[in-house]
Amino acid sequence: MNDKYKEALLRGTVSKGETDSGNMVNIASIVRNHWVNILVPLGFVIGVYLDRRNDEKLTAFRNKSVLYTRELRPGEEVTWR
Repeated sequence: MNDKYKEALLRGTVSKGETDSGNMVNIASIVRNHWVNILVPLGFVIGVYLDRRNDEKLTAFRNKSVLYTRELRPGEEVTWR
């Protein structure tokens, strides 16, 4: 190996043509370069999951409020889904 290749390898700037095997994938460099593209969708998915889980918890209290209690008319759907 020449010195130029060693320096590029240490800096992490080795391009596909400079490596011995062109199919080598460095997971750490992908995460370092694309952390926003990973964390934003992951945060969205976690947020949707927590929101749905909270909605499932709150369905136990649907139409049970003393302040707003009333009988539903025949054929009337629940007021909150």
